[in-house]
Amino acid sequence: MKSTQICFPKFPVPQIANRIIGLRKITRIDQELFMSALLAKKSLSQEEQSLVEQVYEGLNRGWIKVVE
Repeated sequence: MKSTQICFPKFPVPQIANRIIGLRKITRIDQELFMSALLAKKSLSQEEQSLVEQVYEGLNRGWIKVVE
């Protein structure tokens, strides 16, 4: 049986984070794109670190909703 692998397009971390923050929601696809973009990088810039913290804080405080 073959395993299925989904390949997501590559978007810059700031573009994905700003979309999540701006819409105040994160979908499963947003999460996959965000994690893929973050894990593909060896290190994050200060801007990217700040955006990751904003997304985390938004999720933690309920400002960003998780939707399907």
